[in-house]
Amino acid sequence: MNTAKIALALLPLLIFAQKNEPQESLWSKLNPFFGADLSFIDIRFMNTPLFTYPADFWGLTLGTNYTYFRTENEVIAAGPGAQITGAFQFLGRYGGNWMIHVPVYGYVRIGAGATAYNLQRLGIGAGAGLRFTSFQLTYAALSGNYIGKLRQSFINPTVFAELTFNLRRVSPTTLRIYFDPIPSRRNTEVMGQIDPVPLDFRVFGLSLIYRISF
Repeated sequence: MNTAKIALALLPLLIFAQKNEPQESLWSKLNPFFGADLSFIDIRFMNTPLFTYPADFWGLTLGTNYTYFRTENEVIAAGPGAQITGAFQFLGRYGGNWMIHVPVYGYVRIGAGATAYNLQRLGIGAGAGLRFTSFQLTYAALSGNYIGKLRQSFINPTVFAELTFNLRRVSPTTLRIYFDPIPSRRNTEVMGQIDPVPLDFRVFGLSLIYRISF
């Protein structure tokens, strides 16, 4: 009789634990992050840069990785991920420049940051996928006089490599370098041209990202 009473008393706790187990498992595999980003948009006409320097955008990034692993002690993990990066530059009477890009990718990571439980101090990773980019760029003459705005959206294959530091063993920090190996060609209106000009676009840059811990 006493055993039955104890079992009945523990039943609500067992049900509560079962309900919370999937949620804990989800958060251990879903690894959100945020950080700072410096992006360059390389714009070319007939393989010749349209501008002397690539258009640069300082922005903020937010995303998440979903990590597949068997045990908490895994030193290698893989999965899908996605993020969104946005930047805005105020130019006074000329309005502003802006950029947004959204990479969706698959990745593999070894060492630090591989899982939510990994305590190694250093880690490496790599990934590949697709990147959607949309931007507006104001361009001017050498005298500084306003000429016009360049707007375009494109989707490119993209790759990245990263190095993760976990020196304090809390909130790993990752330096990610990325680039689009193949440009996207778009017919684009450029001031002074009667017809749209075929331009090639690609993105490269780097991010410094921090894992969000719950």
